[in-house]
Amino acid sequence: MSQSHVEPGNYRNPSDDAWWRRALDATGATMQLRAFEQDGRDVPWSDAVMNASAAAAMRWRASSNGRWADLPKGPLGDLSEGFAQRLAEEYNRDDNIGFHIDNTDWLPNVRAQMARGDVDRTLENAARSIVTSADPGPNGERWHHPDPDKVAEVRNAMSQRLLEGRYEGAPAVGDQEQNFAYRLGYATADAGVKAMNASLATEADPELARSVRHTLDAQPAPRATAPAERTDGAAAGTGTSSGQVKTSGVGPRG
Repeated sequence: MSQSHVEPGNYRNPSDDAWWRRALDATGATMQLRAFEQDGRDVPWSDAVMNASAAAAMRWRASSNGRWADLPKGPLGDLSEGFAQRLAEEYNRDDNIGFHIDNTDWLPNVRAQMARGDVDRTLENAARSIVTSADPGPNGERWHHPDPDKVAEVRNAMSQRLLEGRYEGAPAVGDQEQNFAYRLGYATADAGVKAMNASLATEADPELARSVRHTLDAQPAPRATAPAERTDGAAAGTGTSSGQVKTSGVGPRG
């Protein structure tokens, strides 16, 4: 594991998973409170914490508009750094220049897309980037209009994984030399990538799709979040709650 870097006189230690859990929880809560005080919006925790992390990675934390004011100290950008790394591994290839997918210091498009616009659309923006990179269609014409069901599936998978990391042990995904936030960001993006790949697999194999539908129909299970729903903020210890996903106006907001 990485070396501890405890600041003198306190327990601020980004190498400590326990510190990160508290820091990320406080980060999401701070953003949720600010949104509520500003216009009464109930912003999901998963979107709120990723929005703040993306802004920190973009060096927008000290922005004069105060949107990210009062966030905890520490390298909050590491969550979105891990997130961007996983997307870059999947989509940054010579034969596939991903839309908004990038992991360099100069063109961190995925982080910019997550940080700007409405806070509650942070993961939706990232999901749109994944869908259009993995399934651009002929000549990439779906770039501005990705399949809303796929966007919802990918967004919900990422939200679910992020919420699980909020309460569970450190995710065993990614470079174990990296800190908890980086690994959680990596695991969150990985969940989105896997959801997208599963969706493409069922499309490419009609027999597989029929088998999946038959299995789901034949084995009733506890209620899960449907593709058209959102996995939002959670009650402590459960990690999930549901609501409707926004699928209108899927083009990026400024």
